[in-house]
Amino acid sequence: MSRDAGPPFEERFLEAFSNAVGVSGGEETVRAAVVDAVQDHVDSLEVDAMGSLVARIAAKGRRRGPHVMLCAHMDEVGVMITGIESDGRLRFRKVGGIDSRILVGQVFRIGKNGLRGVAGTLPPHLISRADRDKVAAIEDLYLDIGAKSREEAQGRVAVGDYAAFDTTYERWGETRKGKAFDDRAGCAVLASVVLRRPPVPVTAVWSVQEEVGLRGAAGAARRVSPDLAVVLEGTASGEAPGLAPEESAPLMGAGPALTVQDRSLMADARLVDLIERTARRRKIPTQWKRPGVGGTDAGRIALSGAGVPAAVISVPCRYIHAPAAYLDIRDARRTVALVWHLLHSLTKEWP
Repeated sequence: MSRDAGPPFEERFLEAFSNAVGVSGGEETVRAAVVDAVQDHVDSLEVDAMGSLVARIAAKGRRRGPHVMLCAHMDEVGVMITGIESDGRLRFRKVGGIDSRILVGQVFRIGKNGLRGVAGTLPPHLISRADRDKVAAIEDLYLDIGAKSREEAQGRVAVGDYAAFDTTYERWGETRKGKAFDDRAGCAVLASVVLRRPPVPVTAVWSVQEEVGLRGAAGAARRVSPDLAVVLEGTASGEAPGLAPEESAPLMGAGPALTVQDRSLMADARLVDLIERTARRRKIPTQWKRPGVGGTDAGRIALSGAGVPAAVISVPCRYIHAPAAYLDIRDARRTVALVWHLLHSLTKEWP
């Protein structure tokens, strides 16, 4: 490895983080996996009042530059148990943005013990023809754990338990399949970056509750008070039959996606320009995320204190907020390299 080469992307982190369960508000298992990955490579490690993990890393040697907040969120979409019926079926509500069309028949891991349950509804031959092509309302769905009574179910689960999709990480050529790549991909990129001491002061934040309102990052940003921030995300790729070319970006395998604007953020133009110039110098392919789509922790960070210049670098992922997502491992590697070289650029090219 050359002296200025970026750190490698640690795929073992992506696998461990993806397989861990951490629905918004219940990120403890993911946080423990991140601690295990980075605790020997940072100067301090704290958990804030919201549950976000905050790691501080001083600049390497005597080099100085802006204090950078790098942030990725630990939480994933899922469901929460809201009631137990007399026949043992579990009622639930969605946590985060899940399309109800994908829920029927999915297997979930429920509670701390990972009890399996299947999301069910009436089979088609027991409903009217008029209703067969309709998406089942969330109120008509339930989780079936095989219990025959409320008492039996209460011995296994409790109201308030979280449930996540039951998906295991797999390698398929350059493609990786797993759960919660939004944003375990960003978590793994961030953990890979902090394995080597950066050239500028960095505070790394693995935030909580992004999927339910960008909550954890808001408190963390006030605590960190950075000079600028870069959020690392797993964003939706646009590959789908029938989409016009201008609606298809970003694409898996075409490099990290850069954000100009989304529903939460107007990205800082100076910082985006520096990211783009750094990528060109290092011959790292990048692409643009379609403006106006989604939102990230950067939106809350940018509004903290007196304002923080913020940008987003994302790994394109197919099928986010679904039982199984895909990403191209080359995009994850390129994202680590881009973040690393951006930190070096900041030593010379930031006011």
